[in-house]
Order: sequence, then C-alpha cells, then structure tokens
Amino acid sequence: MKKIIIIGGGAGGLELATDLGDKLGKSNKAQITLIDKNSYHLWKPLLHEVATGVLDEQVDNIYYSSQGQDHCFGFTQGTFTDIDRDNKLVKIIDNNNETTSLAYDFLVIAIGSTSNDFGTPGVKEHCIFLDDQNAAISLRETLISKFTSFCSIIDESETKDEDKIRIAIVGGGATGVELASELPHMVETFGACGRNKMCSDLLDVSVIEATDRILPALPEKTAESITQTLQKRGIHVLTKTMITKAESDGFYPKEGDEIKADIMIWTAGVKAPDFLKEIAGLESSRSNQLVVKPTLQTTRDDSIFVIGDCAYAMQDNGHASPPTAQAAHQMAKVCYENIVNLFNNQPMKSFKYSDKGTIISLHDTAQGVVKLGSKSEMSVKGFLALMIHRLLYRTHQASLLGIFKTIRFASASKVMYKAKASSIFTNRD
Repeated sequence: MKKIIIIGGGAGGLELATDLGDKLGKSNKAQITLIDKNSYHLWKPLLHEVATGVLDEQVDNIYYSSQGQDHCFGFTQGTFTDIDRDNKLVKIIDNNNETTSLAYDFLVIAIGSTSNDFGTPGVKEHCIFLDDQNAAISLRETLISKFTSFCSIIDESETKDEDKIRIAIVGGGATGVELASELPHMVETFGACGRNKMCSDLLDVSVIEATDRILPALPEKTAESITQTLQKRGIHVLTKTMITKAESDGFYPKEGDEIKADIMIWTAGVKAPDFLKEIAGLESSRSNQLVVKPTLQTTRDDSIFVIGDCAYAMQDNGHASPPTAQAAHQMAKVCYENIVNLFNNQPMKSFKYSDKGTIISLHDTAQGVVKLGSKSEMSVKGFLALMIHRLLYRTHQASLLGIFKTIRFASASKVMYKAKASSIFTNRD
C-alpha cells in the first residue's frame, strides 16, 4: 500500500488529508498520515480574534486525531526537521523529544509560514508575533495583564496621553488592521466584566506601514475608506514609516521620533521557516519557500508536493501566488486531484491561482472587494461584507466537518461567547 505523508495541518494540509482520506484511505488504496507539531487545527486568519478574546478557540478547534478517525487518515504529533530523499524518509522530533523517521511514497509539505522581521534589529527580542494559536493566546494574556495592572493606577477623573496603554502594530496588511480594529472592543469588554474604569479612550493604538497606504492588496479607494474607519475609532494609521530598529520602549523609524509603545506587535510580512531553505537539496526562493512546478511538485523531486504559504508557485502574471488561506485552499484541491490522478495513471493538472477577493473584518463591520471574474470586481461593505467574511470561515469548516456539524459549531460559538469573555477577563487580580 502506498504511503502518503502530509506535513502541516493548516488550511491546506488538513483539507488535503481529509479529502485523500475519504478517497484513498477509505478504499485502502493508500495509507495517509498527517504530521503536525500541535494536536489541533485553527484557521490562521482568525488568530487576531483569539488574541482579543472574540473567538473561543476551545469551541472552534478541530482535533487532528478525531478528524482522522472520521476521515480515514492517521495523525502523528511531532516537529518536522528533515527529509532523506534517497531513502524516502521524513524525520520528525516526537513528543518524547526523540527523532523518528517515517517512510513515504508521496510527501506533501504544507507547514505554512512564520513572521518575517526582515532582519530589523531588536524585533525578535522585543516584539510579539502572531504566527500560531499559542502565540495568539500569549498575546491575549499579555494584553489582559497590561489592562489589569493599568486598572490599579489610572485616575478616573482625567487621563493624559502618557497615561494610556500604547500598542504599536507594525504591518498594515489584513492581520495588523483586523487586530487593531478588535482592540477597542476588547478593552470595552474588559471594562464590562467588572473593570468599569477601563474603556477604549485609554488605548493609544498605532498601525505602522512602510508603504504609502495600508492594505495594498485592496483598491486604493477601499483602503482609504478602511483607514478612515480606523481613525474614527481613535486608531492612528502611520504610513510611509519605515522601522529601522525596535527597543524595549518602542519603535525607531527611519525618519521622525521614536514611536513609544508598551506592547509591540509585528505583522509586517511572512516567510517560510528558515530550516526549509534548500532542505534536502530542494530548490527554494529568497523567502525560504520551496519552488514548485505547475503541478505543485518540487522542481527536483516529483514525489514531493508543496502547498500553501511555503510553496513558491509562479503564475502566468510573473508573480508567485500569495501566502493566503484562499491560495492554500486552491492548492489543496489541485494537489488532491493530482495525487489521485497519479494513482489512476491520468494526466496531472496545473495550479492557477484565482483571486476571489479580500474582505477585511473591522469587528462589527467589514469592507473589501469580491471578484466577479478575471477583470471585474465589486466593492462590499457593512453587514453584507461582514456576512461574507464570516461565511468564508464557515465554508472552510464545512469542507472539513460537513454542513450540519459546522452549523452546530457556529451555534455553540454564539452561545459560548459571553461566558468565554467573562472567564477571560475576570479574576485577574
């Protein structure tokens, strides 16, 4: 029986494991194994909601072992370290800190991306990254700790600028903007849970972007509208601000004064993990992504596929596909078809990224564009945009769990939200 190993249970990897399990695992045509360092999956675009207490990660987690039992694939928890291409072995470090080798006939690498500090001095030492669920929970605890200590020193009669909680976010992409938009609501919720001194007026949030505007993937008019929405909520949007270093008390731009901050968050870019660069002699890009052919097979080994953020897939427009969840989803579908076609001795398909648009969530509203074809798009905002944004996540869930279980998850999330907020924000003295 052929052995298929998928490394990484993110948006693309878990969908691929589920589909291959249903197709090849169920019919005993292949043994499918998913490997991930964590025991559960959470959709990465929602990490900012975990960090601000909006999303109950305990309700929305999908456990790999349970998903595997339902969809005929195995799960091994471990950290991927290397590949022995000659003997077709994957090397991982298991939970006992021991190195284990697993044999494969076909290997799919889908380990996602990490934050890219671009070598900026001080960023690794002083900034918080939002790479995974553990990082999101750590950021949430840092925020709550700061809010709690602030409660004991603020004067209800008057608050000066220097008395505010200063949060600086470097990176004006979707993650930075959506995180910033949730922070005022987080403070208000904190105040509603018995901390009546706390309100959004006590926050001083800045979004810092090196280019001339935030959200470069969106039309300029839409990005400007979102900028105005952030500013109306008291969030500073600093564009054309190149950060040259970070220290314990703030960021230093190329021009201008230091941007003081109590909490420093870096969401300025992503790259594939450093250890992936030229791993096992495979071709890689400057951002450590593994270069793939149109079939998503690596350029130097046809038995190895790569999907998601760690894949460098050149498109007809001369650009690589973007490191987004929708690209990972599309890659997973093509990779699934190609592996099945290999089993059936049929021709493989080429991956062509199709941009479906981008919606930015702004807590109680949303704005963005929906692609209607290759050359047309529609701007959406308000309630409709918010519903589309939420539907994207539920569609991802439905592809893994089915429609009826997804409806139960959505209902449970609504019921649990208030109780979750109360448990997060109370008893923190």
